[in-house]
Amino acid sequence: MPKLERIPFAGKLPESYFAIPERIYASLPYRPEEEAATVLQLLQLESSRHELLLYTDHENIRMLGIFPHGEAEAFFGFWETTPDLEKNREAFALLEADAAQRGRQLLSGPQHFNTFHRYRLRLAKETPTWQMFDREPVNPPYYPQLLENLGFRQKLLFESRLIRSGDIPKVYQDKKLFLDTLAQLPFACIPLNPNSWQEREEEIFKLVHAIFSQNPGYRSITFKEFRLLYNLQWAQKLCPHSSVLFQEKSSGRLAAMSFCHPNYRSLPAPHTHTPGFAQDFNRLHKKTLLAKSVGVHPDYRQQGLMSYLAAYAMLSFQELYEEVLFCLMRSDNFSLHFTNDLPYEQVQYALYQKTILTP
Repeated sequence: MPKLERIPFAGKLPESYFAIPERIYASLPYRPEEEAATVLQLLQLESSRHELLLYTDHENIRMLGIFPHGEAEAFFGFWETTPDLEKNREAFALLEADAAQRGRQLLSGPQHFNTFHRYRLRLAKETPTWQMFDREPVNPPYYPQLLENLGFRQKLLFESRLIRSGDIPKVYQDKKLFLDTLAQLPFACIPLNPNSWQEREEEIFKLVHAIFSQNPGYRSITFKEFRLLYNLQWAQKLCPHSSVLFQEKSSGRLAAMSFCHPNYRSLPAPHTHTPGFAQDFNRLHKKTLLAKSVGVHPDYRQQGLMSYLAAYAMLSFQELYEEVLFCLMRSDNFSLHFTNDLPYEQVQYALYQKTILTP
């Protein structure tokens, strides 16, 4: 039986790190999106703010212990494993002992440092009709039960909802009237595309921080780390008809944002290029709009801007798409309520937590 090792991160990862998921997901119709160079760069960036310990037997399990400097909570992330309860019990016992030794009171995960990166488990026992969307946290169906058997409990619950075009009331058919209404607002609409993204990249970074910084589990990141995920290559994926920034006309400040793009998983295989709206939208087998990140700056809330963002996206949705997937929303988020009376397919996700028993 392979021996479990505890390896302090020193700028490199063992070759087995990326081989373990290959075996685990070989028979599944989905697998996490993980690029070796990007993962290594992320760990190198975050190693200045965290102590990082890798637990692995190089065959059946890998897991990263994440210990933020000066905090009472530890995290586990990059967890991939076969359904071997005893092997996981051994690995988590090592992690929990290290957490207790460092005075940590809570252990949460899976979370890859912060909410910008992959975190949460998908709770679906059956694969949803969409199989997987861009950057969706996916895992074998046995992962949640493994954590519960190890004493973890759900800390936060999230969900994605898929709604077909025919089930959404056509309340935005008068496009000109709606656009005329928008023109009367004290906000300008800036469609998001690669050019507007590049022009306002740092402004968008600051807007994202302002909108989401009060969310549970949020941790601030540097602009350099933000650009690992949200950059020109990512902006090329955006649907320029439904993705938008609202800018206050008087001050020029960004007030709200909506990031939406098609689910490129339905592109004909094989494709070796990074998908983009301009070259790939008409090649999609199924046109599904992903409503990924939508929000309003705290200074501009209570002005109905969320409704205008939704209406803006729905105009193009009804013209271009067959279905819309509202992605990874908190289950207690009020924004989910507007879909409650519509037929939808739902998948839930959870972030887990466990109290650390100190000696």
